[in-house]
Amino acid sequence: MSIPVYTFTLDFGFELLNAMSKIDRFGGAWMDTEKREGYKTLKELRSIATVNSVGASTRIEGSKMTNDEVKVLIENVKIEKLVERDQQEVLGYFNALDVIIESYRDISISESNIQNLHNMMMKFSDKDQWHKGNYKQLSNSVEANNQDGSKTTIFHTSAPGIETEDLMRQLIEWYNSDTATTPIIKVALFVYEFLSIHPFQDGNGRLSRLLGTLLLLKHDYSWIQYVSFEHEIERRKSDYYSILMECQQKRPGENITSWVHFFLECVLTIQDKLMQKLDVQKFENQMSPREKMIYLLIQNNPGIRSGEISEKLNIPLPTVKRILSEMTSGKFLRKYGSGVGTNYVADNLNKVQTDVAMILKNDDRKKEFVLKNKHSFLEIKKILLTPKFEWVKPSEWYNEVYKQNLLIKITCRNKGLQESWLPIAIVHYIQPTHVQPIFSLIKPIRIPGDFWEDMQDAKYPISVCVELFSDEKHPITFDMMLVYDASNEVAIFPF
Repeated sequence: MSIPVYTFTLDFGFELLNAMSKIDRFGGAWMDTEKREGYKTLKELRSIATVNSVGASTRIEGSKMTNDEVKVLIENVKIEKLVERDQQEVLGYFNALDVIIESYRDISISESNIQNLHNMMMKFSDKDQWHKGNYKQLSNSVEANNQDGSKTTIFHTSAPGIETEDLMRQLIEWYNSDTATTPIIKVALFVYEFLSIHPFQDGNGRLSRLLGTLLLLKHDYSWIQYVSFEHEIERRKSDYYSILMECQQKRPGENITSWVHFFLECVLTIQDKLMQKLDVQKFENQMSPREKMIYLLIQNNPGIRSGEISEKLNIPLPTVKRILSEMTSGKFLRKYGSGVGTNYVADNLNKVQTDVAMILKNDDRKKEFVLKNKHSFLEIKKILLTPKFEWVKPSEWYNEVYKQNLLIKITCRNKGLQESWLPIAIVHYIQPTHVQPIFSLIKPIRIPGDFWEDMQDAKYPISVCVELFSDEKHPITFDMMLVYDASNEVAIFPF
């Protein structure tokens, strides 16, 4: 069922209603959780979430600072020494977020308050002093920062001056007067429209995420301060940009169902992560000295076996097995294999690098990786082609893709002499809607999952070769970028 909401249309189906119901049920249960958890636990969670949020939101816009560097800066800042732009942006974002969390009840949704938040966020940025707190004076657009340093335009925004001022006034009037739309949907729509208007010269992406947190807090989603929404957006950055682009192409009067689904999926994911963090923190606080020793050993040695733990820590094997069983049933460890091959991994060690770029060129067609153990994987989810020739119509580049029979050839090999390979024809991904040669894969290419049916029998380490391939008759006139996720157990060097 499609209904009009503000200037958009939205399809209210079972999936959307179910997501809204789950989010609200969590909110109702959170009040009891908040009372049950101690002040110290929640304070620690909020501190961690703040660092994650500041780091993620500024990295989305191009900052290179890690969460550890962000934490050190926040705890030891000396304002007179903020000469690097990344540091200036991090501290500005931290201060604005801190004010929102501490004072959200007193911050009404108005143009002046939004401008004040922008001014606060830009306070330490030298190059932004001329426009901070004021609507844009020049045209701007939403751009994604690519791994190779280039930028991709996601969509064009409102014109500076009267158009931007009118759109912001209309957005705020709607938000403050609409009592029919469910709060979580209103928040999603406000963030989307704010990004579409892009009212400030710079910092709109960061400010949109701050406003999302402010609006959620004002609608009594108090749990948002203990987990990082920004980190989830960073993790799904390619989806974030592609969905914005998809909706924006049909502006004005666009159907924004895909954006709302994305927004609610992010909310549901971080709700789950918040409860997992509470469980882990509670478990760590209740650990006996022996349990802590075992847990730390597994953290630092993923894949370790019970006998090795017993030997290294000088703890009787039956005791080790009992503790491992309790930790596994409590979902703080993951158990792999069976019998003498049983090994353990700390659940919070299953980290994944997301949106990593691999570039293949005519003179550098191969990239090689090593999957070190059964917790390793690569997952290619997006393909970007850069034609090395001038083109105007899309047919000019995709005709060349057909002509050259452009392929990705992936080969997996291990020391047990098993080998499997998979040719992937780029033409299979081309659709009439592709104005640009950018393809998000509906089903990611999973390595080694798409190569061996029974992964239990795969022998590690596994070497992976990803190669740009073409008919020998024709030179390759494209550069290719593959965007992929990888586990932290992937080594990037020859087998």
